[in-house]
Amino acid sequence: MDRVKLLLGSRHWLLLAALALISLALGTAIFSGASFTSKSANSASLAAGSIQLSSSLPNQAIVSASGMKPGNSREGTISIKNQGDVAGTVTLKATGLTGTALAAVIDLKVEDTTGKVSQIWSGKLGSFSSVALGSFAAGSTRSYRITLSWPSASNEASLQGASTSLTFQWSGSS
Repeated sequence: MDRVKLLLGSRHWLLLAALALISLALGTAIFSGASFTSKSANSASLAAGSIQLSSSLPNQAIVSASGMKPGNSREGTISIKNQGDVAGTVTLKATGLTGTALAAVIDLKVEDTTGKVSQIWSGKLGSFSSVALGSFAAGSTRSYRITLSWPSASNEASLQGASTSLTFQWSGSS
């Protein structure tokens, strides 16, 4: 008991009490922090549309150039329809070119004949790789004329009996 009286009567008690209060205040200030989290339930509805192309000549040649010779031209037409439910950008691409010697001579012309005729691409068959055809609205159809021409001046004997072919691929993206 004497020690308690001695401690309460001395200034050491005041010093210890002050240090305890300061420690408590600092601990509260340092370790108190507000944390706020908010959540809300939102519902979202997503529907993906698609572009789906169909051809008036599925898996068929657009132009038959069998038996062509210098000075001849051949043409064919094809219609491409977007049967999808959204608009999409359509591209015409050439793949699988064979007979590059003759393809370097033959002229290719691609025209959009939907409404007013407009030329889309013109050049040597062997140099055609792809061309953007623009946006097709859902349900719309466009028609194209493909023309192959063998210039009269290109009558090299090495091309006699030569052949060439390529595949046109129509692709769309929404």
